[in-house]
Amino acid sequence: MRFAARLAALSLLAPLALAACVPGPGTRAPSWPDKISFRGTVMQVSFNDGTNCQANISDQYTGDLVDCPYPMRYQVTRFEPSYLAGSGVGDLFQPYAEVTLKDAAGRRWHFKTPRDVPPHARGEGQIQLPQ
Repeated sequence: MRFAARLAALSLLAPLALAACVPGPGTRAPSWPDKISFRGTVMQVSFNDGTNCQANISDQYTGDLVDCPYPMRYQVTRFEPSYLAGSGVGDLFQPYAEVTLKDAAGRRWHFKTPRDVPPHARGEGQIQLPQ
């Protein structure tokens, strides 16, 4: 009888213990970088939650993102500026760059600019240029 009572009590407590592991409505899921762009030597990192962080790479190609809620270290392994970047056509002429971002947990993200343009238009048949 005692075993059955303990088993019943444990079966009632198990859902409560699992519910404690679920994030509440005020918590936020972790974010990650999903796009990198350049304006001259200023690198802008966009995160999947809409956060934007930046760093000026004119002095050094490694460092930390400035005033970013997500601490990230960056390393630019290749940077070749575009001579047409200031021609007034927006982000169409991005520099050639290879960037690695690393967070405090050791996760890494690799990016290359400019982003690849698909060789054949798909879907609606239109290529969308950066805005």
